[in-house]
Amino acid sequence: MLWKKGNQVLQTPSTYSADIEDTDNDSYTSIVDGSLIDNPIAVGMLKLSMAWDLNSEEEAEELMQITYENPLVLTIKVPVVQGGLLQNAKFRVSKRKVEMIDTEKGESTSNTRWKCSFNLMQKELTEAQKQAVEEANS
Repeated sequence: MLWKKGNQVLQTPSTYSADIEDTDNDSYTSIVDGSLIDNPIAVGMLKLSMAWDLNSEEEAEELMQITYENPLVLTIKVPVVQGGLLQNAKFRVSKRKVEMIDTEKGESTSNTRWKCSFNLMQKELTEAQKQAVEEANS
């Protein structure tokens, strides 16, 4: 899995999951032959859940700061998307979380380790996805 913001390659997650979702408008099953009559309005919308284990406090802060950009424009290389690459897609972060894994006594946090995770939802279709919708409806 690879994800980039502009030309900047971002830290690879420890774990991730990816879902692709298509959205139809007024789909129904034919009462004549039982076939699905569909009208796709979005094809291949990506949802990602990513987590990073054992981050320093600085690394955790850097990861979490990215999540406040809306839209967050990313290029994602992941097998679930058609062609394996989704370029310049607009996302928003729907859920973010940090968990302290371990820390030290006193006021210092230099050895504290964090698990960071967040979910990304694609906000709108890319040009390639718009073309897929047109092809599905032709």
